Amino acid sequence: MSGLETLPIRRLAALVADRALSAAAVTEHFLARMAALDGALAGFNLPTPEAARTAAAALDARLAAGEVAGPLAGVPLSVKDVADVAGLVSAGASASRAGRRAQQDAPAVARLRAADGILLGKANCHELAFGGPSFDLPFPPARNPWNPRCFPGGSSSGAGVTVAAGLCLGSLATDTAGSIRLPATLCGVVGLKPGRGVVPLDGIAALAPSMDHAGPVARTADDARILFDVMAGRAPSPAFAGSLRGRRIGIPPDDWGVRALIHADVQAGVEAALATARLEGAEIVTLDLPPLDAFHAPGTIIMMAEVAREHGAAVRAGWDRFGAIFRVRALVGDGISHDDYRMAERLRTVLTARLVAALAEVDALLVPGALSPAGPLADVDPFYFMKDPIPNIVANYTGLPALAFPAGIAANGMPVGVQILGAPGTEHRLLDIAESFERADPDRFAAQPPPG
Repeated sequence: MSGLETLPIRRLAALVADRALSAAAVTEHFLARMAALDGALAGFNLPTPEAARTAAAALDARLAAGEVAGPLAGVPLSVKDVADVAGLVSAGASASRAGRRAQQDAPAVARLRAADGILLGKANCHELAFGGPSFDLPFPPARNPWNPRCFPGGSSSGAGVTVAAGLCLGSLATDTAGSIRLPATLCGVVGLKPGRGVVPLDGIAALAPSMDHAGPVARTADDARILFDVMAGRAPSPAFAGSLRGRRIGIPPDDWGVRALIHADVQAGVEAALATARLEGAEIVTLDLPPLDAFHAPGTIIMMAEVAREHGAAVRAGWDRFGAIFRVRALVGDGISHDDYRMAERLRTVLTARLVAALAEVDALLVPGALSPAGPLADVDPFYFMKDPIPNIVANYTGLPALAFPAGIAANGMPVGVQILGAPGTEHRLLDIAESFERADPDRFAAQPPPG
């Protein structure tokens, strides 16, 4: 039973569907890993071992009776603690929602279950997908499996941790300014933020409604492909068999003005990706794009104004029920005027059109997944996402799909990664490109197990 945590989702699901491997045995393997490893990582807020065992036994009984298995047969999954799972508390790592028990599954969760995925529990996250990493919440912050002293990214911290540590094979996460792609990057796995509205947000706690997205974190591009299709309510698409040959990969002009902010090891990952693309027969195209600040500033205005609108009143009414970081972040948007918000909305239409027009010239735009490798958890600046322009927020502001994948290991032993952005409806193209990189150089672009 060793090594199940490195099996591709397609392979594991096929073994369970063919009854060559029982869902119960798979579930016990991952529950044992959780028991052995998660105490030091805090990847799960709410493990549900007995519910997982019950679901696995029921699946095995159905398969024994001749029923056809779903595409995620027996695949162990985590769900970010802001998404409703029937019968479980959806606390979002916050004392303010400690008694909020979900009456039904969020549609994206229901789709994972209908596909015969096995939910192992609620994954840790920053408070209500925004306030973290925090040490004053009902749950300790998640820790990076590559080095438990380091930041795993957020806000879908538990999604990145549970997948990278092999505690499950996939996770349902959310992304408002990079919250799927940052944990994927810092934990060395794959994270897809689909286009706006492609995966339903019903039953998932709102943060900034016009910026919120939901999608998968997984070990590989193909694993993310299957999870994405299920979450989006589609039949899983076949495995990709192509390459980078003939692709056109876009890059921003002058590194989008962030070269001085990018860690040398991250820049090396970007350059390695471009070199690999050229070697594999792709063309690198410098695109005519607005400055990164032009996206970052209005995107941040919209996000902070909407966060304050969603949560400001609750924070003021129940100050002590929220962590310190969430309290101060949630109220920043109170100072944003209606006129500034409307201007940021008008700019969104213009800038999105500019970006979509530029992306029509290429298959994807390639940028860093994060500006630096993971550093110490205790040193994370509470306003890191507001201080400097970051590429992550562009895809949320415009609603375009984006995908993060590994691009090597930094000198400090932590993963680095890149992300690719695409035109509307190109999620599968982005997955194809990431999978082509994995094939071209698996030692650099495929997920590696954390040391130990």
